[in-house]
Amino acid sequence: MVAVNQLSLFDPVPQNYRRDDHDTAIAAATMDPNRRLNDRARALQVHRANPDGLTDYELADLMGRQQNSAGKRRGELVELGYVVDSGTRRPAPSGAKAIVWRVTR
Repeated sequence: MVAVNQLSLFDPVPQNYRRDDHDTAIAAATMDPNRRLNDRARALQVHRANPDGLTDYELADLMGRQQNSAGKRRGELVELGYVVDSGTRRPAPSGAKAIVWRVTR
């Protein structure tokens, strides 16, 4: 059975900010939805090219985006079931452990 409100890879990105976000965060979240849609597809493409998985930092580097932007697109892929936590951790630039995400399909 298919969930009624489940997103597909090519659906527009839903509202991507919280009510209490600053005006700059809201402005960024409502910018060109096609760019976010394209970035979501690109994030999946990059993950598929790296079957051992990627941290959000590695994904951002390969996409040419900031980590927080790449992480948001990866988060959408997680919600869609395309990407999951691999159970592996690698060092982030700070030295802290970062989740390695891997493609599921």
